[in-house]
Amino acid sequence: MTNVLSCFFPTTIVLIDDSASFLETLTETINSDNIIIRKFTNPSEAINFINEVSASNPLDFTDITTFGEENTSDWQSIMVNVHRLHREIYNPERFFRISTIIVDYAMPGMSGIEVCSHIKDKNIQKILLTGVADERIAIDAFNNGYINRFIKKGSHNFEESLQSGINKSIQQYFNAYTEDLSKHLSANDKTHLKDPIFANFFYNTCLNKSCIEYYMLDNLGSYLFMNAQGQPSMLSVLTEYEMEKMVTIGRESGEISSDVEDGLKSREYMLVYHNRAGTLPPISDWGNYLKPARRLEGYQTYYFAFADYHSLDVDLDKIYSFENFLKSHCEA
Repeated sequence: MTNVLSCFFPTTIVLIDDSASFLETLTETINSDNIIIRKFTNPSEAINFINEVSASNPLDFTDITTFGEENTSDWQSIMVNVHRLHREIYNPERFFRISTIIVDYAMPGMSGIEVCSHIKDKNIQKILLTGVADERIAIDAFNNGYINRFIKKGSHNFEESLQSGINKSIQQYFNAYTEDLSKHLSANDKTHLKDPIFANFFYNTCLNKSCIEYYMLDNLGSYLFMNAQGQPSMLSVLTEYEMEKMVTIGRESGEISSDVEDGLKSREYMLVYHNRAGTLPPISDWGNYLKPARRLEGYQTYYFAFADYHSLDVDLDKIYSFENFLKSHCEA
């Protein structure tokens, strides 16, 4: 991936085909531990399920951005509430949300395109499975906005195309719901959200830390990570500008110690902290928040450090983990 999502968590995928045996084969083909799969051989039942789940448990990030009081014909102030994102870790219903449906085109009584046309949540991504003779129909459906992508059944690279299509669909699902946030934060082309070097570092970090959920904590690139057991950790990121800003704030306050100032000036150390109010800790206490800084050169210079849950202002007892979800809902 060349860009970073502002948040991600496991979601549900709905498979629809009149053949139960093909649905089982499709399930084995997908073979992902971080996806919940629901299967339907009856298209009408699938439509009802998808629309009911979407209506009763919407992914709503409309309160991420709010408009300020100042408003003219050519300018309007906008406030971005990034901290809203990570509140999802307390929501036990988040894994039920449907990000993608995969439906066969040729089914008796109702085509896959007809199924897609009845899905009310426009952000749910729709993958149509087609035969060779259906390709022209699939192209027309894509051009008319009924589906997001289509894949030929029986093609030599079917499994690869399917997995790639699912990954892209889930990414687009989260992009759609955080579009306002990404739009305002990405006004600067140098943002981490558009930096492929930062993206490569970020997704490698997710793999190394067995992260299956992540939520942006600020607009500089800091993220809350969470594994399947619900154990949170933190990637703290500061840019060169923010590092210098910290030095200036500390020096002008007169409260910063010489050791802390020297550590920040040399870029060998950085402040690692998080609170829901988005405020700095007391300058006289900065020494308690220093961690060794590592450097990453991308569109801009980033300094980063990792921290465990002790550095996060979250309610650990309220976190609902993916592992608990699977035990409660998906184990026979």
